[in-house]
Amino acid sequence: FCWLESSWLGLTAAYIAIALLLAQFAFIGHDAGHGSLSRNTSMNVMFGQLSMTLITGLAFEEWIGRHRSHHKYCQDESRDPDMEVAFVVSLTEASKRSKSALGRLMTRTQPVHIWLLSFLFGHSQRLMSQASVLRRPHLFWLDATMLIAHFALWFGVPCGLLGVSVETALLAYLIPLTILGPYLAAIFWVNHIGMPVVRDAESFSFFEHQVVTSRTINNPPAYNWLFGGLNFQIEHHLFPQVQSSRLHAVQSIVKTHIARHRIDYHSVSWWQAIRLIASHLRQVAR
Repeated sequence: FCWLESSWLGLTAAYIAIALLLAQFAFIGHDAGHGSLSRNTSMNVMFGQLSMTLITGLAFEEWIGRHRSHHKYCQDESRDPDMEVAFVVSLTEASKRSKSALGRLMTRTQPVHIWLLSFLFGHSQRLMSQASVLRRPHLFWLDATMLIAHFALWFGVPCGLLGVSVETALLAYLIPLTILGPYLAAIFWVNHIGMPVVRDAESFSFFEHQVVTSRTINNPPAYNWLFGGLNFQIEHHLFPQVQSSRLHAVQSIVKTHIARHRIDYHSVSWWQAIRLIASHLRQVAR
């Protein structure tokens, strides 16, 4: 529809719809990466490659390797890949000190510009993943093969079969991902930013590590699909192989067990999480 529609209203609706669909396919790929869609490993790989690499352009095998490291070393600044940010943001004091003069200058305005830069978040994740595959195609040969199919789907079909211009196909490829960026940032950044930093993950239990470094978001059940079920972040980190859509059923068990061990269960509303993130970024900036 976005390849053939000519009205601005129709195009806007199509781009937003594609952005939401891309998110849902990414959620499917995420669950596949954790092995929660099937007991058969090959089926999970198939679902992950089709939903994530073919549709979204994020290389599945390359991404899941980094994502599993995030789970294992959550909030460990030296080993959690999700804490490896460029000069534009400093998540910790150590990160700020390690930056160049330009990076330290940008840290001063990070509570504001981080959300402006979120429009590039989807692009950065896709490009980082694709670049990693290009550097090591022998290691990620299946990703490389599916990425060829990905570009054939997004450009070969409209331009070769439907007679759509390259410019139109390029807009349909880039604009939905630009819209998707703030959406993904709004549901992923609230999970860990501002939570305690881990210095030595091996010095305490997996259970305590995952609980104290994650934040669950409270929202009406009707909105769980917007988060892909990952608003139950503590539950997800404790039981990554549980399908995201079923994490709500795990919450009561997890909360009871955490209370028994007298560990804080970090659960706030989305707006409270946004305020906590802003406060943390301001504190690091100062």
